[in-house]
Amino acid sequence: MAVYSGSQHIVRFHSGELWCFSMDKNTGISYRRMDQSGAWAQPSVLIADAREDFSVNIDSKDHLHLICRSAKGELLYLFYSGAGWSRQILCRYEPVRYTIRYPIVIPRDNKIHILFAIGTTFDTGYWSLQHYYWDETAWHSKEIVRITAGYRLSPFYAEQSEKHLHLVYRALAASKYQIFYCRYHLEHGIWSTPENVTHSEADCNMPSILIRDNILHLVWTSLFKNDLTIKYRNKAVRNLGRVEWSQELSLNDTGSNASFPRLLWVEGKIWCVWYQTEALYGSCSEDQGASWSSPVVLTGCHDIGLQPIHYSTNHPREKQVFLLQWLLGSVEEGLFLPLVSQYLDLPEYRPNPPAAGWNDDLDDMVQYNRKKKIPEENQAESTGSMKLSVDYAELIDSMSKNVRNVPAVSAAELSLENILLNEFDRQEELHYSLISKLDEYSRINSSVLEETRQVMSLLRDNFEMLQDLKKSMEEAREDIKLLRKKGFIRRILPWLYN
Repeated sequence: MAVYSGSQHIVRFHSGELWCFSMDKNTGISYRRMDQSGAWAQPSVLIADAREDFSVNIDSKDHLHLICRSAKGELLYLFYSGAGWSRQILCRYEPVRYTIRYPIVIPRDNKIHILFAIGTTFDTGYWSLQHYYWDETAWHSKEIVRITAGYRLSPFYAEQSEKHLHLVYRALAASKYQIFYCRYHLEHGIWSTPENVTHSEADCNMPSILIRDNILHLVWTSLFKNDLTIKYRNKAVRNLGRVEWSQELSLNDTGSNASFPRLLWVEGKIWCVWYQTEALYGSCSEDQGASWSSPVVLTGCHDIGLQPIHYSTNHPREKQVFLLQWLLGSVEEGLFLPLVSQYLDLPEYRPNPPAAGWNDDLDDMVQYNRKKKIPEENQAESTGSMKLSVDYAELIDSMSKNVRNVPAVSAAELSLENILLNEFDRQEELHYSLISKLDEYSRINSSVLEETRQVMSLLRDNFEMLQDLKKSMEEAREDIKLLRKKGFIRRILPWLYN
């Protein structure tokens, strides 16, 4: 079991109908409906020129909201009213100079909030987190914060409570990557000052957030000696006064090298699910995060490819029994979401009958052509008058053997490859962060060196001035001695000698 890149966005309407949105670099953003057999229908292309990330969410009226970036650098907002799609351009950025990553759309009542990061296409590591919002009359925009995120920007996540939007993200603090938190007051329209939640001596990444029963739960990964551990903290969501974070807890054992932690609530329990050694593990808390169970392997997810899935629903029963945003799952055969699939009440998955395999087709063709040779007039001609006598039966027979002899790549090999690639990515990011720090120190040293040169130049000038002054003083002293010798001073200032 391996984790593949590319996210899927699932929305479920009040009626129970399911739509799946996905992104492909060749076809853009498309969506599929789940039919009565539990299989996904053929996709319909929605935005052919979309690029990179996008976000889809459903509001309380069963309307859909989608945000993405076009190839022209347009930030596009799409709205589905139930009868059709409408499109609006929120802003334009020059795609040669700027890139937009990880847009999030959050509909609330009749207002819409959109968060995204914008940075240069040259991967300088500096990003600006932006907030666009619709107040029922016009669009407004403001900058939340500017961050240093290194070579690869980590996804950031937002959640809403009664009076706030809550945001967690990764950014560089001193010499380590840390997890920061801030919130937006919906009534006053003000973002709080970001605070460092982790204060760790290790690099932190992959935050996940969940709000349930007026408590904000946060998990992230901490990298120490090439080992990733899952960390957890929480805090009460209050409107007045400063609320401190709980003590930091580790949810998995040292050396397990876990990744992709995700939080969800299922029937009174807070769960954290993560990927570890080609399996999904989970730990739960029944006391609002005060204590956690020992990690266990989750069943039903072996031998499938996993992808990050964003799930938003209006289904009445689902809203009563579970709450989640992001989770590792699969849309290969219907829909699989660990821990919550049993509550989805999906149609039984019945795929269409598979087409005949290559081997069967080739065997039939070989038997047919061995009985009946291809006529000579259908044989190909080479340059000149030479004719090539081709036995198509032998050619097809050879193809059949080649197909049968193609070695199968095991899932373990694919998983190992992904693990190695992920490890290379982490090492690359670590090395890039070190190089960025060295570059920063080099810039600082260059600045200090330049200031030192300027100070030395001033000191040199001052020294030359002092030498000139000293020389002038010596000359003045000699002049005074000469005048004293001639009695000139006694005649001018006799009172000095009385």
